[in-house]
Amino acid sequence: IGKSSRYLMIEFPSSKANISEIVLYGKALETIPSTPKRTYHKPPLFEDFLGINANHNHPLVKLSCAGTVREYHNWQWDEGNDDPSYQGYPNNKFGWNPSWVSESSSGWNFDKTYSNFQLAQLDVTPCLQQTPPYLQTEKGKKDWKPIAKDDNPELPSSYRAHARYMYQFAARYGSTKVPAKNLLLRSDNPKSSGLGLITYLENGNEPDKWWQGREGYFTPFELAAMCSAGYDGHKRSLGAGYGAKSADPNIKFVMAGLANMSLEYIRAMALWSNVYRDGSFPADVINFHHYSNVSGGQDANLKTAISPEDDSLKYKLAKIVEFRDRYLPGKEIWLSEFGYDTNPNSPQGVKAIGDNDVYEIQAQWLVRSYLEIAAAGIDRAHMFFFADLNAKNPNKFNSSGLVNEKWNGFEPKVSWYYIYCLKNALTGYRFASEMPSNHADVNIYKFEKDTDASCIYVVWCKTSIDQKIKNFALGIQETQGIKVLELSSTETTAKETDPKLNSEGQIILNVSERPTLVRVNCLSKK
Repeated sequence: IGKSSRYLMIEFPSSKANISEIVLYGKALETIPSTPKRTYHKPPLFEDFLGINANHNHPLVKLSCAGTVREYHNWQWDEGNDDPSYQGYPNNKFGWNPSWVSESSSGWNFDKTYSNFQLAQLDVTPCLQQTPPYLQTEKGKKDWKPIAKDDNPELPSSYRAHARYMYQFAARYGSTKVPAKNLLLRSDNPKSSGLGLITYLENGNEPDKWWQGREGYFTPFELAAMCSAGYDGHKRSLGAGYGAKSADPNIKFVMAGLANMSLEYIRAMALWSNVYRDGSFPADVINFHHYSNVSGGQDANLKTAISPEDDSLKYKLAKIVEFRDRYLPGKEIWLSEFGYDTNPNSPQGVKAIGDNDVYEIQAQWLVRSYLEIAAAGIDRAHMFFFADLNAKNPNKFNSSGLVNEKWNGFEPKVSWYYIYCLKNALTGYRFASEMPSNHADVNIYKFEKDTDASCIYVVWCKTSIDQKIKNFALGIQETQGIKVLELSSTETTAKETDPKLNSEGQIILNVSERPTLVRVNCLSKK
């Protein structure tokens, strides 16, 4: 074809093109590099792993069922909001204390908000999403790319305004003070920086949103370009005042969570990084969303939810973890959205199974999802969403909360209690291994502590038929200080009882599809 290329690119000029298979033949011109060895990645403490999605004004006492919070944070709250006279970049004026949003005659104060999160021992990650009005190339298109109409979305320089916002946010809430002259603030905001209130910062939400058309959908190369600008000002080439790392080198930069759990998307971003960043991937955290259902994700043809085991969730995530271990060692991986609706008519809704109503099934499947995600080697998991939006509405995600709607007082569901019990039981523990159960339908996962010889085994039936197994023998050697912990639907701590032992000294359990925890003093750690 008269062209030389290091890469092969296939273009489809017509939407009617339908090529189902392509076979390429050739020979290597250079020695093919060997596959890198896997680099060990230490599992997180469970309280650092256990996350939820929420808003900044949700009640902290209820959010404390988890250890971490992913906070949806609209860009325009910090800059311009709906003020038609605001010009924006390059004459930015940011506001956090107060913000640009007024409520009950006073502006939201995010300095106070994030301080309160810290006091509640909740690690909050702002997810800086949407495009402010002054950057919208068509009014109301808040989910389109934050670039000017004629900018090239594959160039980091097209995302200067976004990169400046990331710098200013990290400067204020990260751990590093910057000169006051670098702060671009409204006159009513104190010139504060290095407040040390956040350790992670996410640069968007679902950039692969195909439902927003080409203006809203980022290709992998386009997202890599925006990440590169927001990470460190594209290796500082944009100049001073651009990129989160330029403000606070210690902050962890979280890639906007992908709607599709696509490893190929990450491969393409890594390819771009090899070419334009000398192999430096422009994010500290690789981030995905995934919902377990019969269609395999956030598809328009959703019909019904399925359990994490029926979805093979652990194995899907394990492939991504292996890629990270080999090609991007040291990077964290988050699954920052997953969950289930309790309205059975929702396409992501659970159904009653046997004696278990929809609230029990949601609770069971969420707990089992956290366990499967931890076993896969993921660093952090955020369920969606803290509170119902409108549980009577059968559209997806309206009834996915751990608690009821605001107008129902955020009343906890069964799932809120189960997750709180799980957090309290496993705080200080890390996932250690999957243990043999000698039963095709039973999972046993082991969690260990760094500080003492305590271990916790979590046991459950991975089926979805209300299966119950009586007198199941837990084949472990440790038999000292044993307590059986049952998740409670009314209390935030699991109910502890003494175990039953058989004649061989084995722990005997009644196992069901609701996980049971067994705490012991381990004789040895392997």
